[in-house]
Amino acid sequence: MKVDITVVKASHLIPFLDFLEASGAPVERLLNEVNLDRDSFSHPDNLVAEAPFWAFLELATIHQGIDDLGFQVTEKLSLDSYGVFGAKIMQANSLHKALTSFISDMGQQSNCPPFSLKEDEEGIWFCRLGTQGIKKGNWPVEQHVVSLMIQLVRGFTSSSWTPPYVHLQTHTLNGARNSNSLINTRIKINMPLTTIFIPKTLLDNAAVPVINQYKVNTDKTPIQITKNSREIIKEILLQSPFKQPYTAISTANALGMNVRKMQRLLKSEDTSFRKLNEEVLFEKSKELLNVETLSVIDISLELGYTDAANFTRSFKRWSGITPTAYRQYPQY
Repeated sequence: MKVDITVVKASHLIPFLDFLEASGAPVERLLNEVNLDRDSFSHPDNLVAEAPFWAFLELATIHQGIDDLGFQVTEKLSLDSYGVFGAKIMQANSLHKALTSFISDMGQQSNCPPFSLKEDEEGIWFCRLGTQGIKKGNWPVEQHVVSLMIQLVRGFTSSSWTPPYVHLQTHTLNGARNSNSLINTRIKINMPLTTIFIPKTLLDNAAVPVINQYKVNTDKTPIQITKNSREIIKEILLQSPFKQPYTAISTANALGMNVRKMQRLLKSEDTSFRKLNEEVLFEKSKELLNVETLSVIDISLELGYTDAANFTRSFKRWSGITPTAYRQYPQY
C-alpha cells in the first residue's frame, strides 16, 4: 500500500529535542517555523509527520552550527533507549535475528518505506530506501539512520565497531569525518540506498550484556503504524490539546502539505476533514463527560465551543441524546 503521509513516533524524535534544548537552541521557535508544536512530543506514542520534522532538523543544524547533529544524537543512544522496540531487538539470540526483528518491527516506530537485507558471499548489506521526495533535512536524517543501523550492530559486537563499507543517499560528507560511526569506513555518496556492510563472521554473535535491560513479552504481536491517511490524520487530531483543536489549515501544515492535498487524500478514502474532526470531538466529548467533576459548560469550553448550547446541539447530532442524558445512560 502506498504511503501518502509518513509519520514517526515522538519517542524516536524526542532525543533530538532534548539534545538541542541542552545546547541552547530555541527549539519551540524552530518547531513553530515548520508548523510543529512542542505539545506534539508530549507523549512518546504521538505521531509526528516526517517532512516538517526533517525541515526542523535542517533549521536546527544551521542555527546551532552543528554539522554532525544526527551523528551526535544517535551515537549516544543504545537500541534499548527506544523502549520496548529496542529492547525486543536486543533480546534476539544473534545479530542476524536482531536485524530481522528490527526490520519487521520498525513499523511500530514509523510507516516510512522499510529496511531490508541483501546477502552476498562475504556478509550482509543492511539497507534502507527511506522516504522519497522530502527535500529539507536529508543529511541530518541520513546521519541518524546510518548511526542507528551501526548502533544495532554494536549491540552484538562492541561499542567501537564500524562498518567496512557504507553507502549514503546524500551528496555530502560534511561533518561525517569526525563521527565515531564511520572511523576507517569506505564511504560512497549519491547511492540509491543507504546501506552498511556487515561481515558474515558477525552474524551469529550474541548480544552484549546490558544492565537494566527492558523485559518485554517477545511473543506479543507488534502494533504497526497505519499507512491509511484517514487514520493518521484522525490520530493527530486526537493528540491535539482540548483547548487548542486543530483546524484544517493547521493540520495540513503539521503534515507538511497544503489543505487541498490533504482534502484530496481524505476524499480518496471516502471521508473529509470535517467528518474526522467531528468524530474526534465526539470521542473527546464522551471522555470528558465521564469525568464527574466537569460540568457541561466546562466541557464545552474545553472543546473550544463558545457556549454550552452549541456543544449540546453538536453532541445531540452525533449521539441522538444530550450530554446530560449521556451521563445518565453512557451505554448510548
